[in-house]
Order: sequence, then C-alpha cells, then structure tokens
Amino acid sequence: MFLVYIKELAVVLGNYGIKIKLFAFHAKLYVQILNDIHVVLLQQAIDALVSWATEWQLGLSISVNK
Repeated sequence: MFLVYIKELAVVLGNYGIKIKLFAFHAKLYVQILNDIHVVLLQQAIDALVSWATEWQLGLSISVNK
C-alpha cells in the first residue's frame, strides 16, 4: 500500500522540480536553490506536499540533517 502513496507523491513533487529519495518508509526531498524563483517553487512544493498528506490522512515527520 505504501508504494501506491509514494508513487503519487513523487509525481506531485516532480511537478515542482523537487527530487525525492526513498528508503523503506522514509522519503528525503531535496532541491538546489539558485535564485528566488527556486525558493518560491520549493514553497509551492511544500504546500502541495501538505495538501497531499492531508488528502490521504497521512502525518508528516520532519527532520533536518546537517
């Protein structure tokens, strides 16, 4: 069932140029920011991610790796 969800997530984020890496039940999102337009696209992608998670009633756990 996880693959059904995650395939759609990859398509949603791909529309904004966001790359996604998958491992088990984890997804890592990344994008290179070169200008202000990329920042706007990243925010739009995050908004789309939140909408997608809300639609599917899935929680998000956010962690930042340095």
